[in-house]
Amino acid sequence: MGEFQSTVSALCYSIIQERCRSLQSDLGFPHNDTVRFVLGQHGRMTAHMRFPLIVLTLVFDWWGLVRFGGLFHRLSHGQRWRQIEAWQASSFGFCRDLMRFYESLVLFHAFSRFGEQTARDEQSESVRTRTAA
Repeated sequence: MGEFQSTVSALCYSIIQERCRSLQSDLGFPHNDTVRFVLGQHGRMTAHMRFPLIVLTLVFDWWGLVRFGGLFHRLSHGQRWRQIEAWQASSFGFCRDLMRFYESLVLFHAFSRFGEQTARDEQSESVRTRTAA
């Protein structure tokens, strides 16, 4: 796997871990399916959109060297999440936009693919709890 794919994978894993906890507990490990979706969406972009996204994603990966002494995709989840949050709060619009791009795709896929089942399961649990009380 190339550095770009490794960075996208690490971004997806961290976003899922922070934002999709209810999905993880019931569905095992939906991460790889989400990574394939995000990479597939990137592959469907026109060339003039794909290249800048690759460059920005690699800059994001290398920024981990500056901030934590290692490439983003090789950092611990805690360090990754701190870097994601820093880019989300950056004064540079391209940093915020890059994080919004990845987070939007991850959340869209995770909840459209797995959220419906989780919502049904949570609703069933809520009904069982009220009935038992």
